Amino acid sequence: MNKLKRYRKIAIFLVAFILLIFFHAVGALRPAENFLLALVRPIGSRLYSYGRGFNNSYLDRQNQADLPARLESLTNQVAALTVANANYQEVIKENTKLRDQAKFLNDHNLTAVVASVIAQEGAVGAGEASQDLVLNRGAKDGLKIGLAVIEPNGTIIGKITALKDATANICLATSPGCKLAAAIENPTQTPGIADGDLGLTIKMDYIPQTDKISAGDIVVTSGLGGNIPRGLVIGRVKEVRNESNAVWQNATIEPLVDFNNLTLVSVIIP
Repeated sequence: MNKLKRYRKIAIFLVAFILLIFFHAVGALRPAENFLLALVRPIGSRLYSYGRGFNNSYLDRQNQADLPARLESLTNQVAALTVANANYQEVIKENTKLRDQAKFLNDHNLTAVVASVIAQEGAVGAGEASQDLVLNRGAKDGLKIGLAVIEPNGTIIGKITALKDATANICLATSPGCKLAAAIENPTQTPGIADGDLGLTIKMDYIPQTDKISAGDIVVTSGLGGNIPRGLVIGRVKEVRNESNAVWQNATIEPLVDFNNLTLVSVIIP
């Protein structure tokens, strides 16, 4: 009996379900469906609006929570890119200097050892105005005391004064006591001795009184004595001092390069 009741309920449900499908298909239920949709639509729209607002609020809170981490990440990226760009610019500068040095040496048929400046220190016993540069090349690289050191464009900046196996000290041409045999590029090729003056300029002494020199004249190495070739530019005459009762006249020579920004140099091997 219970089974018959259960089967009867199932049969009734199936018949009702089939009738609903049939009436829906023929459109008989459309007025009722439209009525129900009209009732449910405002509720669904409000639920959707609430759900979207909740989702946006959650995303805003999540973004605010992530903001410090994202800001830190972006800051780190900017710092990394800044370092990379600085390194790239430094590589470009070094490559330009190497090309300039190679061109100068090739044009003048000179042999040289390229070196990097690794330190700057005061020369012992030479006073505060005197400065040495320390290079990362030494005796094992074929360097010797007295050899000329030039910057990328060929201007002589000084000479080697001390050596170790792997390093060398050079005196700058502006340092007192760093003497170079010099000549002025004028019709008489006036000779003299260039010596550093207070670490800022260069003095040229022992210039014959009878020779005419002028501000703007270029001063080069004379090639007399030692292992320094002739024709390396020392600087330009800035001022001439000529006293009538003096045996010699002298001049102040202005270097053509900034000795404070030297990073790459060449040691001329005769």
